Amino acid sequence: MIKLLEQYLGSINESIYNKKRPRAEGTELITSVIQTFAKENQFGFEREVFLGLTRKTNDYKGLIDIIIIKPDGTRYAIEIDSSNKKWSLEKLIHAHNIGYVPVWIRWHTKIKIEIPKHINLINLIKGK
Repeated sequence: MIKLLEQYLGSINESIYNKKRPRAEGTELITSVIQTFAKENQFGFEREVFLGLTRKTNDYKGLIDIIIIKPDGTRYAIEIDSSNKKWSLEKLIHAHNIGYVPVWIRWHTKIKIEIPKHINLINLIKGK
């Protein structure tokens, strides 16, 4: 599923990488493309899902950007980021620990953070 999603995301217009565009627009576009992918493959999906992790410093609830559920029950926790967010990795590690397949979709800036081996990376950054 991850390779299929990566190929599907390859169809996104490169204009999302325009540094003048608000990053929220790019993230929303990627989220919409993932929803379309899920619908076309008859996968369940849900946006902004709380999986039980709260940030210790300010009680901020860690919401996963999108969850995809395959008919066989496999659950994918997907975070979409335009920068190096340690908090996103923490949420994905937690998701992995409770049985989800963690997927980090990166776009906009180069990756400058160590990614644990069990985190599946989809790197949309041109010139990776």
